[in-house]
Amino acid sequence: MAEDRIRVLVFAGLRQLVGNPEVLLPLGPGATVRGCWEELCGTFPALASHATAVRPALNRAYCGWDEELHPGDELAFIPPVSGGAGPGLPRVRVGPEPIDVAAMQAELDLGGQGAVAVFVGVVRDPDEGREVTHLTYEAYPDMAEAELGRIVAEARARDGVGEVLVQHRTGRVDRGVASVAVVVAAAHRHQALEACTKVIDDLKERAPIWKTAG
Repeated sequence: MAEDRIRVLVFAGLRQLVGNPEVLLPLGPGATVRGCWEELCGTFPALASHATAVRPALNRAYCGWDEELHPGDELAFIPPVSGGAGPGLPRVRVGPEPIDVAAMQAELDLGGQGAVAVFVGVVRDPDEGREVTHLTYEAYPDMAEAELGRIVAEARARDGVGEVLVQHRTGRVDRGVASVAVVVAAAHRHQALEACTKVIDDLKERAPIWKTAG
């Protein structure tokens, strides 16, 4: 009988250390996320120094290190994100398409809503004294959209918040061009502004999206 294996994905700086975007590892009885990471570090020792910064994700959702693994699981090790519509998430988009804020606002159902807050993040130049011609964004797209969907659901659960739309670019984005946009409709001004701020903060912390400067 063929040996069970698990597909392990790595991104950004971790991928550079491994040399490939994914690795197949043998899956023994009682295997855990932590054991898989330790086995990966045994094969690629340079990974070990990143252990305190890496977050594991199992089947496209963040998980604990002691989570047990099963055949068919997809495991990913996520380096610190630099925040950064799938099926069932029509209000969330992660991809190379340009951001059209006016079109996003036109999608809103404003019934009962008295305020719209918009945040647009653009590639800036200079950035901390360094010249920047463009940024290149990389994402774990399926998980990024799933995580953004959870962030949107959390925002909509707050009192007074109606609709939330999020779009994040991938690939090359030139200076002065929008890389991310959040649009929130709510009953009142303070609810819209607070929700917009919370969504972009959560995106930067949780969404598996990375950027490199050009």
